[in-house]
Amino acid sequence: MTTRVEHDLPDHDLSESDLSESDFVDGDSDTSAATESTAAESTAAEPTAAGPTAESRGRATRGGRLTVVLAAVAVLAVIVAALAAWQWRSAAGALDAERAADADRAAAVDVARGYTERSLTYDHTNIDGFFAGVQEGTTDALRERFDGVREVLTQIMTDSQVVASGTVNAATVTAQDGNVYTVKVFATQTTQNLQQPEPGAVPTLLTVTVEKDGEQWLVSDYGADTGAA
Repeated sequence: MTTRVEHDLPDHDLSESDLSESDFVDGDSDTSAATESTAAESTAAEPTAAGPTAESRGRATRGGRLTVVLAAVAVLAVIVAALAAWQWRSAAGALDAERAADADRAAAVDVARGYTERSLTYDHTNIDGFFAGVQEGTTDALRERFDGVREVLTQIMTDSQVVASGTVNAATVTAQDGNVYTVKVFATQTTQNLQQPEPGAVPTLLTVTVEKDGEQWLVSDYGADTGAA
């Protein structure tokens, strides 16, 4: 006798035939949709890497222009400062040169005044002192001229017993040729001698030529002004 054992399946178990195709398709669609949504959100959240926006490009352009302008202003400022410094140095140099020229003219006048007073002042009792004075601070040529007339002048002053003194009233440079200055000197000489015991004042106009030789000032010519140019 054969015994058959039957196994009862639970009621909730499903056979393969109970799952339809639509169940698998719908599941895949839901998964795909969820993936696409997540990708879209991720894309929206992340900044685009396509390149700078128009606004950022505008800011960059304005920044570049400002840099160029500032650089140009800086260069212009340097140029202006350099020109100002050059002008200041030029003006200072011109002023120094003018001051030096004024000082030289003043020195030439002083030399001419001093020499004129010495040449118009003498005493027959001190002939050597007179010649020492008129040969002091002169060129070799002018000293030789006085040596040539010394004997004659000594005789005249001694015989006439001349006493004289000179005073300079005014002096000015009337011409300049390099370091050579022509100075006009207006002076007064007071004299007395045997023929004129009472002192008498005589105005005189003289021309004195003064030369600058390095740091030394020398009288190279002296005489009465004849009015010649």
